[in-house]
Amino acid sequence: MASIVDDFEKHCIEVLEIHFGKLASGIVNKVKTKKNLDERSNISDFKEFIDLIEINISVLAGKNKSSDICNRLRNKALDIVGTQKKPEPVINSDMASEIEAFLEKNTLPAEKDVSDYTKYLTLKYGGRAKTVEKEIIEKIKSHIKETISRNRRKEEINEFLTRYQQPTKTDIDDFINFIRLSKLVFREDELRDEIEKERLYRKFHGQQDTVIASEINELVDLLKNTNDKGSLKKNLQNQELSYLIKDESGVSDKSLSDFVKIMTPTQEDTRDTLEGLGLTHLISHKRKK
Repeated sequence: MASIVDDFEKHCIEVLEIHFGKLASGIVNKVKTKKNLDERSNISDFKEFIDLIEINISVLAGKNKSSDICNRLRNKALDIVGTQKKPEPVINSDMASEIEAFLEKNTLPAEKDVSDYTKYLTLKYGGRAKTVEKEIIEKIKSHIKETISRNRRKEEINEFLTRYQQPTKTDIDDFINFIRLSKLVFREDELRDEIEKERLYRKFHGQQDTVIASEINELVDLLKNTNDKGSLKKNLQNQELSYLIKDESGVSDKSLSDFVKIMTPTQEDTRDTLEGLGLTHLISHKRKK
């Protein structure tokens, strides 16, 4: 009876034969001289074996085609590992750390990058690919929300200090209440430090840029300049970001609405509340236009 490894190597040859004909066996045998699989091989060993195949065929097929071919092999490896041993916990601390490191370098990764990184993590750590992918996407959304909140805070601090160059304690307390009503993510002690830091910077250097340019800011601008859901869906798909508006059944209006809620500035939502509390002096001039 053929072993799991024999079946996998045979599958590799069959897939490669479609694209490279008689060269397929030679490619697999060459890889086996550097990385040989056996019954003790784990998911990391399978990943290394497939990575070596990808390196070898990229010269013949190019980077994109090689990646597509090897993704088929990775899917097969996932199936094999699933029959070989019980999957490890879905998200452990090592996997979570790798996701954080990935997102530090890829603020808004393309859909293909999310898919490939999901396969990489699942091969390395085990678990269900869908659950791992969902974790990555949720972390991307959280990062988007935090970046928007951070830039909104900077905008509001800028406007506040333009109007109150030497704010009193009462002014600052009122401003913090305003930010709280705006539903922005913040810690009060950090916000007070941000206000004082900006005040001192202005005193000695003048006003600095309010918002740091990023891919997320471009995404916010895209949302502001898109008038209907259909156009937004199309624009996100063109930029390979449609994973942001997908649910289990695919792209849905509910997921799109949830995404818009994350992205849409909330200034107008707080105006009536501020007026009702008698804090109209904190409503920016731009909201009155």
